[in-house]
This record gives sequence, C-alpha cells and structure tokens, in this order.
Amino acid sequence: MKKMFLTLITSIISVTIYSSIGGAWGGRGHDTICRTASFLVKDKSLKEYLSNKPQMMGHLCNIPDFYWKSLGGNAAKYGNSAHFIDLEITGASIKSISLDYKKIIDEYTGKTNKLKNDGSTIKFIPTEFGSVWWRADQFSKRIQNLKAEFEKAKPPANRKEEQDNELPYNKLVYQMIIDMGLMGHFVGDTSQPFHTTADYDGWIAGHGGIHAYFEDGIVSEFDGDLEALVLKKARTMSESSFLKPTTVLEKMKALSEISMNEIPAIFKLDPVIKKSNVIKEHGMEIRTEAERQSTSVGFKRMNKMILTDLARGATLLANLWDDAYAKAGRPKLNAYKSYKYPFMTDFVMPDYFETPVEKELDHEKKTQ
Repeated sequence: MKKMFLTLITSIISVTIYSSIGGAWGGRGHDTICRTASFLVKDKSLKEYLSNKPQMMGHLCNIPDFYWKSLGGNAAKYGNSAHFIDLEITGASIKSISLDYKKIIDEYTGKTNKLKNDGSTIKFIPTEFGSVWWRADQFSKRIQNLKAEFEKAKPPANRKEEQDNELPYNKLVYQMIIDMGLMGHFVGDTSQPFHTTADYDGWIAGHGGIHAYFEDGIVSEFDGDLEALVLKKARTMSESSFLKPTTVLEKMKALSEISMNEIPAIFKLDPVIKKSNVIKEHGMEIRTEAERQSTSVGFKRMNKMILTDLARGATLLANLWDDAYAKAGRPKLNAYKSYKYPFMTDFVMPDYFETPVEKELDHEKKTQ
C-alpha cells in the first residue's frame, strides 16, 4: 500500500511539473525558432529590423508559455488549449477536418469522444479539440488589420518623437512586433509533433513522459550552436510543401500533418527500457513513466529529427511574418527607434469562438 501511495504521489508530481513548465519545445526551442526566423524573412525592411532584434523575438515567442500560463483564470481556461490539436477525439483525418472553426464546433459538439472508451461526449471543442492553427491565424490577422491605421499615422520626425511611446506610429509598430512574436509561439507549437496528437505525452503508446524528454531534455543536449544549425537546415527548405498553400490556416494544417506523421518514427527512436504503465484503481489512475536511457542517448538518435522540426517551424514562421507584414502595408520600420521592450504582454483572448460568458451576455441582450 505504501509503495502504491508513493507511486501515485510520484505520478502526480510528474504531471504537475510537466503542466507548470511544459510547452511545445520548451523555452530554448521556441526561442531558437523565433530567433532563426528573424534571419529568414525575405522582405528587406523587415529583415533589417528583425535581424537586430532576434533576442526580443525569442522572448516574445515564449510569453504564451512562461507568462500567460501563470495568469490563471480565462488565460488558462481558454488560452492553454490554443497550443494544440487533439484530432483523435473527432475520429476525423487531418485532411478531412474543416478549416472553418464554427463548422467543427457545430459538427462535433455532443458527438462521442472517439479517443475514450467510456461513452463520453465532446462538451466544448475549444478546450477539448484545441485550436493552434486558428490561434496563429488570429495574430496574423491582427497584424494585417493595422494597415489602415499605419496609412494615417506619421512616422517620427525627430529624436523626441522617436522616443515618444504614445506617438501613434510608434504604438502601431510596437503592437505589430508583439503580435509577430506571439504568433511565432503557435507556429512553433505546430512544428512539435506531440502538439498534433491527443496522446501528447505518449501514455497511450506506452511512451509516457516522452513530451518533455523530446522537447526539453534532448534539446538541452545541443551545444551553443543550435541556432546556427537550425538556420543552416532552414535555408534548405524554401520549396517545402507546407509553404505552398495560400492561407495561414492551410499552411498550419499542412505542417501539422507532417508533424503528426512523424510520431511513429519518434516512438521507434525513443530509448525505452521499460514501457510506461497506467493502472486504474479505486477510481484513480496510477501512472508510471517509461524507463528510458538518458537524454544523451536520445540525442544521438533524435538530434537530426529535432533540427528538422525546429527548422520547419522557423521556415513557416518567416513566411507568415513576410506575408502579414506585406498585408499591413509594409510600414517603414527604419523610422521606429523606440527602446521600449515588451517584457510582459497582456493576454489576448481567442476571437474565433464564443466563450460561455459571451453566449450568456448575448442571450441577455436579446431578451431585454
């Protein structure tokens, strides 16, 4: 009994640690993707600006994990599930799933959860299915929607105006860069294979604990040249299939399909000594993580795959940054000289679905 209790406690501690610090790629991976993308953009003006700010973009790309997830409340309730796609709960293939989020909500809400064997139904698509494709699209649209304001705003004309953070032009550039960085996080999520599956930590496949091992443990085994290695790999990807679709959603979906198809190969490379185990007793799940060899062993097996995944994320992100910047009217970034730094940014609610609170308010307005 004592041994069972200790196993349960260990399992709970393991899950708690993962949920508090986990996220696709961990801090170093996200930072690497966004720093690398800063050197991959094609627009001359945008590249000139970003290549002087890769550290800032890396910081911004980590905010959705390291700051927003600490806020609790609606930031956790509606934000945390925007980092993934749990396709398996619908039983649909990735090719057949709609890019219209409302259609997904209408089609699958109330339907049987295909992943579970207990007859339960899908209650709320945004938190159960996830929405990482639409989250990246949301930030791209926020950037594009700045075009009309940029056309009216005058760039700073002197040193005083350059450091005036209330100058409309400065505020617009600052907001655009923040949205670019935040978008980068969710593009990076899509390049991490375990953010494209409901078995995000490998427990169903007997590889429990694989998520953090893959994205944090093995990534930490790289030397200080990780960014350079990813950049070199990314520069070979200009003709990648996930760049060929037209829209943000189509490109995100294309990258998700590639990432998802990689999962069986990762399991084959995972140096497991003893598979993970899940036992249900007295209404509780007692989980024992897979016993696996050290991350140094995993690194030798998976480093090429991880470099490719990170490079895909950086390549798509640079492509989407270029596109959003162009649709925002290509504002003159060389006129922006402010030293204001986005240490923390306000949480942005997803805008592509209604929350229960919004539905209640809408109902009240209609009945008044």
